[in-house]
Amino acid sequence: MMSGGSRLAFGPGLTLAVDEGCVQLTTPRPLWTLSSALVGGGFGWRRHYCNFHVDKDYAGHAPARDLATWLEARGIPSGEAMAMMTAVRLEHLAVVEGDGVLAAVTAGAGNAVDITAPLEGDPRPVGTINTLVFLDGCLTDGAMVNACLSASEAKVRALQSLEVHDPHSGTPASGTSTDCLAIAATQTGAQTPYAGSGTRLGRELGLVVYRATREALLASREWRRDAEQRAVPHG
Repeated sequence: MMSGGSRLAFGPGLTLAVDEGCVQLTTPRPLWTLSSALVGGGFGWRRHYCNFHVDKDYAGHAPARDLATWLEARGIPSGEAMAMMTAVRLEHLAVVEGDGVLAAVTAGAGNAVDITAPLEGDPRPVGTINTLVFLDGCLTDGAMVNACLSASEAKVRALQSLEVHDPHSGTPASGTSTDCLAIAATQTGAQTPYAGSGTRLGRELGLVVYRATREALLASREWRRDAEQRAVPHG
């Protein structure tokens, strides 16, 4: 999907803008966020959630500095932002909404990896599954970590459902070697210490992440298959 800017039906309001260089989701007020991103990683209050596109041959030696530069070019304060990067085509972004939950995922499986496979002799192309999850609820820090576990479990189930394998080991893939995840919560309502599979929140989170990851992977797979067919000479 490509969009010049649209409002999503989530909590206090969430806007989505997508162009060739970036997926940007913005909230009117900061959300409590836990992320593995290079910019805005760890815990913090964030308003701008950016997923920047890089070329498949990107080999930046200072990716955090590059991200900060790209944020500055867009007039986004780095202290209010979380920024990650992907080589996946941004028009393949998948956004799935649930009850108080929204997931935005870009995904490509060309870099699929089985985390239990040996690392030695394992060459990896650029590729990633970037997952942004927005929760309309009040979570303890422990519940935020719990939500990360639920999102990761759902991602693995999506990969399993599409029979994605690690091309190096030949075993079922659990993700890619450069996956990034962010969980953002409004921190409104009654506080909850849990967000795992034993809770309604965890199940709803898992379902939207599963659906969004599948949708994004299928879009990337179809585009890659079409590109390969176009590259084959006919006649």
